Amino acid sequence: MPGLRELWGDVIPDAGPLADKLVRRYAGKRRAYRDDYLRHVLAALDSLEQLATDPVAVRLAAWFHRAVHSEENTAREDAEASAQLAEELLPTYGVTEVRASEVARLVRLTGGDAGDGANADVLLDAVDAVLADPQYAKHTSEVRRDSRFDVGVRREQIQALLASERLYRTDLAHDRYEQAARANLTAEFDLLDGLTPHAWRGWQHAGLTALAVLTAFVGFVAAFASIGQPWRYPAFRDDPHWQPILVTVLAAASVAGLWWAARRSDRVARLIPAVPVAIGVIGVVVILLNIPPSNGGSGAGQRVPLLMITCFLLVLAGVAAFVAGRFPRGTSTNRGQLLAGLGAVVVVVLVTLFVLDPIQRAYLYSADEYLDNRHVPADVDVASVVDGRTLWSAPGGAYTVRSLVGTAHGIAVANGRGTVEMIDPKTGKTRWRYTRADTDREAKLYPVDGGQRLLAMFDQVGYAVLDTDTGKRTAAWPDGSRDDEIEDNDPLVTSKQYTVGSDKVYGTDLDGSHRWTYEPGRCTSTVATAVADIAILDVGTSCRQEPAHLIGLDLESGKQRWRTDGDLSDLTAAGDLLVGIRTESEGKVRRLVAIDAHTGAGKWTVDLPKEWACPPQLMWSGKRLVVTSCPNLAKRDSETVVRFVDPGNGQATSTALVAVPVGSRIAVTTDSRVFMMSPEGETKCRIMKLTEGTAPTYVPLDGVGCGWGVAAAGNLVLVSTRDSLVALR
Repeated sequence: MPGLRELWGDVIPDAGPLADKLVRRYAGKRRAYRDDYLRHVLAALDSLEQLATDPVAVRLAAWFHRAVHSEENTAREDAEASAQLAEELLPTYGVTEVRASEVARLVRLTGGDAGDGANADVLLDAVDAVLADPQYAKHTSEVRRDSRFDVGVRREQIQALLASERLYRTDLAHDRYEQAARANLTAEFDLLDGLTPHAWRGWQHAGLTALAVLTAFVGFVAAFASIGQPWRYPAFRDDPHWQPILVTVLAAASVAGLWWAARRSDRVARLIPAVPVAIGVIGVVVILLNIPPSNGGSGAGQRVPLLMITCFLLVLAGVAAFVAGRFPRGTSTNRGQLLAGLGAVVVVVLVTLFVLDPIQRAYLYSADEYLDNRHVPADVDVASVVDGRTLWSAPGGAYTVRSLVGTAHGIAVANGRGTVEMIDPKTGKTRWRYTRADTDREAKLYPVDGGQRLLAMFDQVGYAVLDTDTGKRTAAWPDGSRDDEIEDNDPLVTSKQYTVGSDKVYGTDLDGSHRWTYEPGRCTSTVATAVADIAILDVGTSCRQEPAHLIGLDLESGKQRWRTDGDLSDLTAAGDLLVGIRTESEGKVRRLVAIDAHTGAGKWTVDLPKEWACPPQLMWSGKRLVVTSCPNLAKRDSETVVRFVDPGNGQATSTALVAVPVGSRIAVTTDSRVFMMSPEGETKCRIMKLTEGTAPTYVPLDGVGCGWGVAAAGNLVLVSTRDSLVALR
């Protein structure tokens, strides 16, 4: 069999170098369209070129028509590239512009374009002579392995060819090749029927590839978001900013690399998944070695978990891409691949929302807290006699009086920036100190679970539930996931107010989850309090012709137990009674009303004196109701009336007039003593103490500011100097 170079002959005089170039192009690494293929086309052309009007142009077109071939190209793309090569090379070997243009036109027709003319008929019949070759099955196998081959498209092409009246354009080719070509095409069609992909073929590769690319993209988004976040709390100006920028660039490159690799199957593409894995592993190690320590003064910023998430996702993306390469790729897009890709999108979205985001929130919550437990034993059985002497003083100030609460294991104080202290009532020593580095606001404190736990609300962070004995956090409600308003803290009832729609009231557990939700209705406002097993709502309406009313809800299930018309202000739970103030006749008549918290039935109603000009305040001491107001308008700036009320029948057991302006802070101890701060002259301050059935007494206090108020923790009375919290003996 003659070599391919020998078949060049003398197509173009003195064009041996051109022939050598073309011969080399039909060799190389290609599997299909090699020298055997071109030899077969040239052999068919030997008998057909007599029918052409320009045999030289036809033969040159035969040499050039697959001179350019890539497994990534379609037949049309190969033909176009080969035609451009002919247009580039032929003029340099003396071929006229007209003939070079004709050669390029003929080459383009071999990509599947329709053409006419004798030259086109001859060339296309010579090229299609391969259809009748006894080795046609081998040729099609090589094409499938070495070209961008779509089984479905090729199957449709064969169907169209077999349905046509004739395959060849010239009579000579028709007589010589038609029958054998149809037999070969029929055999190829039967073979492709077996190769036609199943509706789910390739779904593993498609799903894992989509998972890899999407996961890397989410990592890129996390890295980009970290650029504007601090590395630690509080933020330091000298913290470097180049790390998140570098990680963002590397994550973007990983996304592009994985997308590129997903569309290829060569060796380089199989190595690409190792790159994001390496970036992720190195990133995790570097971050772990440089995480800011949590020491109460500072803690990890949000950049830390975001970069950790990025590194983790890059590792996951690389692994997914590597595993995807172990599965066969589908030859065409099908239902299974589409569903697998959609499933990957859903998985990534769900994991991001319900796994990654909670993890980074939980990490930040833990990384930015610090507990200093000093193992000081608690002695809560302490009572103040208030004789002007001091039991102890501790660092603090005026704000500590306003923010302290009593618990079962001491006095909890919100002591400055993100700090909660538990103080021993007997000694004033700090038992433990819990500090958050991610807020610069003072916490709001609520005792829960009978004082065994403390609910601390940190602005922009959320709620933390602390064990009052040890200071350890037992639960947390991250900011954004729980932004409830506390209606009653023990038992715990929360709510959310909406400017549009219906407010909601919740029965809330100590972990922040809602046992039940109650919606009073459109255009409602609610105030709630609770007893041991009943939550009571005072519901007002603003856009409906419906009177204000009270609703009793089962505290465990949220089911309505009772409803009664009328509203009560200053709702106060007194054992199993709910006591409030009902105002009528445009504020001229005020009544103290008690109802049974379990049934809503009225227990007693008592009119308050008409001369009391100020809105009454109602407090519960554990034994008596304490009601305060001003005796009349003339004395509202100088005196306060204090009444002790028997909760069983609403009758006053004693009433006293004290020389303290109405509205001053009032402290009520659990043994029903009342304390208020009162100025003595222009520079001194005294404390008023009142016990049921006795006249008020006034005890001078040195160095204490009257405007800072007084507080009670159990039976211990506390006041404040400018820089200290003082417990009175």
